[in-house]
Amino acid sequence: MLALVCALALTQSPIERVSVGAHLRNVEAINLEENSYFASFVLWVTWKGERDPTKGLRFVNLLEAWALTLAPVYEEPLALPDGRKYQRFVGEGRFFHKFELASFPLDAQEIVLELEDAQRSETELILEADPASSIAPELKVPGWTVRKPVLELAHVTYPGALGLPSDGAHSRVRFGVTLERPWRVFFITMFPPIVLVMMCCWFIFFLRPIHVEARVGTAVTALLTIVFLQLAFTDDLPYLGTTVLLDQVFNFSYAIITAVLAECVVVMRWHDRAVALETSLPSMPESERPALDAERRAAREKFERIDARSKWVFPVVYALGCIVLVATHAA
Repeated sequence: MLALVCALALTQSPIERVSVGAHLRNVEAINLEENSYFASFVLWVTWKGERDPTKGLRFVNLLEAWALTLAPVYEEPLALPDGRKYQRFVGEGRFFHKFELASFPLDAQEIVLELEDAQRSETELILEADPASSIAPELKVPGWTVRKPVLELAHVTYPGALGLPSDGAHSRVRFGVTLERPWRVFFITMFPPIVLVMMCCWFIFFLRPIHVEARVGTAVTALLTIVFLQLAFTDDLPYLGTTVLLDQVFNFSYAIITAVLAECVVVMRWHDRAVALETSLPSMPESERPALDAERRAAREKFERIDARSKWVFPVVYALGCIVLVATHAA
């Protein structure tokens, strides 16, 4: 019995460990609608053993397999002094990664290459990330700030073992870089036009209620302008079924402008009431005039007080609301 166990142990092949590294050279053509990007890179693999593991490696997030270029640098793997074998590839292609756009335009995205052995599970082969993996120092992506590199290991288990009687987890290595959208995109390019429209809406409170057409017209124009700005700023975004940070800022602006319009209606109603009392005052009997005059003064004080308070309440509420929205997503 002992001899049988020893024989099985000798015949069972040891788990092979393969080191994989990458150097990201260029990233371009980032498409938010298609969750895709073009990447140029250098890939290297080192291993021990006779079986070449590069034959089974594949990119699991490759978008267009026919367009992938992956050319080996050496015709045959190099033999390193420590007994390992080494092969290097120069590649470029189009890849995909589901972008998280909830914080747009203050978002950060990962541009990654995900590599996995398609033939052997971790019972036979384990991928290891080479710490020498890097990104090009001169890497620049227009519209983005290059942040920290991505170097991660994952263990993926497929439901149903991919049709095999038993198939363990597969090793997966993720290489790439984190890109962050500069804050100036929001605070210098997008937010100032919104603030300018809201300031024009705020000027309504400096118009007397007698200018009803000007007050209502300004509010409606501001509302339509905000709608057009939202369509322009979010034109490149895919349909997400939810709101991003920029949408929430616009929605909050809609609510504020609607509240300003409602305030105008209330103020004009009280103003009309005061004007009607003032007009009918001379025709009233002397005994009723003091009561009507008091009611007229009360109506005038009412709409003047509402206008005076709204003049400062609305901008403060809008500023605090925008700060809360930005701080929530920035955190």
